[in-house]
Amino acid sequence: MFLDFLKILGVTLGIAWGLLIPLLYFLVQAVLIREVLVGCVLPVACFVLGFYAVSWAVHRPLRPFMIAVFGGMFVRLLLIGTVFVLLVKLAQFQVSSLLFSLIGFYTLCLVVELYFVNTRIRYREEVQE
Repeated sequence: MFLDFLKILGVTLGIAWGLLIPLLYFLVQAVLIREVLVGCVLPVACFVLGFYAVSWAVHRPLRPFMIAVFGGMFVRLLLIGTVFVLLVKLAQFQVSSLLFSLIGFYTLCLVVELYFVNTRIRYREEVQE
């Protein structure tokens, strides 16, 4: 299950970067590329670790599963927010480009994760019937 998620996430990120590269090429600013790259790597790293916890909890009862899903989302968002503040204050990153790339890639990763978990749960319910 975890490797299937990584494949889907990789394909989705490949499509997103395929659409972003021409935009970044025409907006030739090295600072912008740095922020967008960090804005991609940070949510992806958080979601890979978070989905590992969700894939562990998917075969557990409902309560541990919900704690893993919603607790994982909260911890990931808290971690990303903390790193965002540190990058802006200490590394002097441009706020707007880092913020929009973080929001965009966080949303993309969240959609992929929710889609994947929803299809797996639906498949599991169909098999049980």
